[in-house]
Amino acid sequence: MRRGILLAVFFAVFFVLLSMDGPDDLAPEAYKVLCLFFLCVSLWSTNLIPLSITSLMAIAAVPLMGIMDASQVYSFFGNKAVFFILGVFILSAAMIACGLSARLSVWVLENWGDSPARLLTAVYLFGAVSSCFMSEHAVAAMMFPIVMEIVSALNLKEGQSVYGKGLFFALAWGCIIGGATTVLGGGRVPLAVEILEKTTGGSGTISILEYTQLSFPLVVVLLACGWVVLRVMFPPDVVDIDLARQALHKKSQSMGRASFQEKGVAGMMLATLLFWFGFGEALGIANIALVSITMLFVLNLIDWKMVEKHVNWSVILMYGGAICLGEVMAESGAALWLAKQVFAGSIQSAPIFLLVVAVLSTVVTTFMSNSAVIAVLLPPTLSMCDTYGIGPSLAAMAVILPSNFAFILPIATPASALAYSSRFITIGEMIRSGTLLSLIGMAVFGVVLFTYWPMIGFN
Repeated sequence: MRRGILLAVFFAVFFVLLSMDGPDDLAPEAYKVLCLFFLCVSLWSTNLIPLSITSLMAIAAVPLMGIMDASQVYSFFGNKAVFFILGVFILSAAMIACGLSARLSVWVLENWGDSPARLLTAVYLFGAVSSCFMSEHAVAAMMFPIVMEIVSALNLKEGQSVYGKGLFFALAWGCIIGGATTVLGGGRVPLAVEILEKTTGGSGTISILEYTQLSFPLVVVLLACGWVVLRVMFPPDVVDIDLARQALHKKSQSMGRASFQEKGVAGMMLATLLFWFGFGEALGIANIALVSITMLFVLNLIDWKMVEKHVNWSVILMYGGAICLGEVMAESGAALWLAKQVFAGSIQSAPIFLLVVAVLSTVVTTFMSNSAVIAVLLPPTLSMCDTYGIGPSLAAMAVILPSNFAFILPIATPASALAYSSRFITIGEMIRSGTLLSLIGMAVFGVVLFTYWPMIGFN
């Protein structure tokens, strides 16, 4: 009955707060938005109901509570970030459905994993590189059964094999760190950019190339540090991996030669990447994504049944609802009021403000989806930019990058959840190793924030 009791408590508190008068310096509509915001944060952090359902509830609640007109609220959902994320998911689904992604991963592991250490490194780096061009969720889901096949072939024991633990940590950490490299690694960045553009009226934004330029040094250093942590904390306790290599070779042979469909999907994906990085600003990354998936169907490279089961519709709904709630908070003044209560008076300088925001982003992403972290932290953070005299894009990056340090608990990202579901890893091990990696990430972020970004003129 725990779930039902908690839901009853959250909704009871919500209605009690709603029946009370808000602060004198806050408009009644803004106070209602804050009540709804805290309800959504409670549900997002506990995951008592699906994240997407919480977002849809927020969309419906805004007009029902008389905060804003329904047509205006619903129009926030139909934004380009949602359609870009949809396009990325379908492109990733096409690669998985046709077998191209599995072929690539098996080929890499078979050819680069000729020793326990090299196989671990191959899993780690392939997850990282693939997550630069596909959703990290999709990459983790694609690689998970292959890693399971490896540990099964080696007859590694759940919860006991140190090498088994290392392989699944390599899978999760590689996907998480690599997913921070480009806007294609997950929905966090498109979500944040859309909130940024809506809040600033289009004057502030972060392009695909600019984001990669800003994140690349942090990703490289964190990737190297993660590899060292893997080797130190989870040294291989096996010597011979011939059985795993035989299993991978057998799987490779069963796939046969690359089909016309795989080659076509690969060609379309390369063309899409070229247009995203070369013409993204001129043509619009969402438009390019939609045209690309249209061409996949026109050329008969995929059909709907192939991709339908690989598209995470709940995540798309969650992003749309989060953008709506963030927009309503910004327009009503609720975000600015909340930020002033948290930061004003206690934090005097802009650098300290940015560091506090980054620490909050890292801490909060431990207990809720890192996409929800963007929805929760970014609107209040952006509302304080004028107070501290900092650029909105800089403030947005201080939320975006640390929100990717989702190493400590399974709830933060599906990659961690999948690794934990293998039963090779315990919560205690995730907390110890994940906390170390998160602290390293924060230290590297501080160096990037105060040295690298000013050096390239980003402030």
